[in-house]
Amino acid sequence: MRGSRILNNPFSKIIEVQDRMFQIKRVLPESKINEVEDWVSLLKQYYCVDTILKANGQIWMCNEIQTISYEEI
Repeated sequence: MRGSRILNNPFSKIIEVQDRMFQIKRVLPESKINEVEDWVSLLKQYYCVDTILKANGQIWMCNEIQTISYEEI
């Protein structure tokens, strides 16, 4: 994906896109997806993800990593 980077993590793949971070659950070639009516909602439910990205001929199924605001004590 343009303007993104994949972070090295021993437990899971993390991608940063436009200052937002996502944990990648699954990547599939776009040709493997049968785009039926409401296919995005079906894939989100099946793979338990909240975000689906499409880039470079691939479908990226991810969960967004929420940022928190905190104060150091």
